[in-house]
Amino acid sequence: MSASQILLLFASVFTAAGSAIGVVASLKIRRVRFLLREGGTARGVVTRLEETRIAPASETGSTSRSVGTTVYYPVITWSTGDGRAMETRTNIARPKDRTLPVGARVEVRYDRADPSRWTIPAEGTAFWWLFCAMGALFVAMGLGFALGGLL
Repeated sequence: MSASQILLLFASVFTAAGSAIGVVASLKIRRVRFLLREGGTARGVVTRLEETRIAPASETGSTSRSVGTTVYYPVITWSTGDGRAMETRTNIARPKDRTLPVGARVEVRYDRADPSRWTIPAEGTAFWWLFCAMGALFVAMGLGFALGGLL
C-alpha cells in the first residue's frame, strides 16, 4: 500500500467517525434543547444510585486510570403532569463525590407525548457540545489526511 493510499484510508476513517460522532451529539443537543424549551416540568427526587465498575477491556491490562473505578448513575423518581409515575436513570455516570446524592431534589423536563424522553436542566448541553467539537476535529483531521493523500 502506498503512502497516499494509507492517507486516504485514514481520511475516510476519521471523516466517517467524526461525522457519526458529530451527528449523534448534535441530535442529542437538539433533543435536550427541545425538552428545555417545550417539555413538561416535573419535580423529581434521586431515590438511589446504580453502581457500576469500569472494567478493563481485557485481562491483559489497560493503561487507563479509570479502569477499576466505581461510578454511579442517579435514579430519579418523578411523576408526569397526568400522574404517571416514572423512574428514570441518568445517562451520565460519575464518581460518587461528583454525582447527585440520594434524596436530592431535581427538576425534570420531559416530552409530554413520550415521557421516556427526558432531561435534567442542570446538566445542560456542555457535555454534548464537547462531542460535537471532537467530531469536528476528527472531520478536520480526515480532510487533512485526504489533502495529504492527494498531494
